Amino acid sequence: MLCLSDEVASSADGLAMRDVFSAEASVLRILQFEAALAKVQARLQLIPVSAAQDIVAKASLEHFDSVSWKTQRNQIGHPLVSVLETWSTSLQPESREWLHYGATTADVFNTVLVLQLQEAGAALLTQMSSIETRLAELCSLHKSTPMVARTLGRHAQPITFGFKVATWLAEHRRSMERLVHWLQRYRTGILSGAVGTYAAFGDDGPDIEHEVMIELELNEPEAVDWKGSRDRFAEFGCVLALAARSCGHIGQEIFLACGDDFGELSESTEAVGSSTMPHKVNPCLSISVVSLSREVCAYVTPLMEWIPITYERDSSQHGEVVRDMCVKMADLLFALDQLLARLVVSPQAMNENLLRSGGMILSEALTFALSKHIGKRSAYALMKSATNTARSTGKTLKDVLQNSEEFHSILEKNPQLLNETHHVGLAETIAQNAAKPWSN
Repeated sequence: MLCLSDEVASSADGLAMRDVFSAEASVLRILQFEAALAKVQARLQLIPVSAAQDIVAKASLEHFDSVSWKTQRNQIGHPLVSVLETWSTSLQPESREWLHYGATTADVFNTVLVLQLQEAGAALLTQMSSIETRLAELCSLHKSTPMVARTLGRHAQPITFGFKVATWLAEHRRSMERLVHWLQRYRTGILSGAVGTYAAFGDDGPDIEHEVMIELELNEPEAVDWKGSRDRFAEFGCVLALAARSCGHIGQEIFLACGDDFGELSESTEAVGSSTMPHKVNPCLSISVVSLSREVCAYVTPLMEWIPITYERDSSQHGEVVRDMCVKMADLLFALDQLLARLVVSPQAMNENLLRSGGMILSEALTFALSKHIGKRSAYALMKSATNTARSTGKTLKDVLQNSEEFHSILEKNPQLLNETHHVGLAETIAQNAAKPWSN
């Protein structure tokens, strides 16, 4: 479709995510990094205390001239140096001498990106938690609502809608767990110098790095320099891509169930469905979920290509790719949350579709009932013959079996065998157990 909006995101959550990675937010993170470094170095008597105090006191945007920065960026060209040069004009002359002492650009940018991803990941988890709660409620509410399961596009066996939602819930929970794991595993920055040997810091290097991470409320730094390794960011992208695809899976299932030929689900909306067909009510939210899930996944490729850099390090810093991926993911989660909030379930349509096969979906249950008397192989052959007869004559399987000598006595003793809702197995229990952690 045409882009009819000048906004950089389609939802409030997407716009908020954009702010996490904005130029202003990135500059502030850089100032905070430099302040933490100066504070630690002064504590270790590596730079004057007065210089550190000045740097720390002015590590805020009110001491940063953004207008002047634009000029500096054009003149200098180096992204970090332009920030430091702009900021240094607000510092005392002596303090400027000790600003960014011993660090390298990649130290700062990688640590700032980690801080931003920690913030972004926490925001995404909040959105995912809301979706998780909605899925659990839907699962519990419809744990006993019968419907037909479909495999390979064909009617398979009876289940409940709560059981179907339970599979969505479990898949979504795995997405959350993968994101939590990434946030825990990679919750640290880096400060090891140009090629990662602490050459500018000497023996104090590891201690400085460790204490700066503490100041930034990050975890223990890793033992080996990772500025030349981009796999962690590619992994983050893969985590989001898996989560996005799972969201798309839910959206696709809802989209199909909303079709006029099924009518099992619908979206509560007053939106116009067509400019020419007044009767149409389109599943706009499920379409958005499916579309956005594909867009999020498209960012994985550049992140993977980011991994093979040249030698110890090059300038393959593509933070904007991660930014845009996070913004799209926030938009996707917002759309899915809205979809689940407006989802309308039609138990009547589900029951009508359950009965459409004329008993064909009971073939497995009836086969096993008969196999107790004549064996599985023979029972399967008889059932296959019965289903073929039903198809060729246009009769229901129930009608064919009612006149079957082999099945007559079995059905007479247990008429429930021909009741579709009697064969949902443990679907209700599974749905109930899946939703249990969220039940009151």
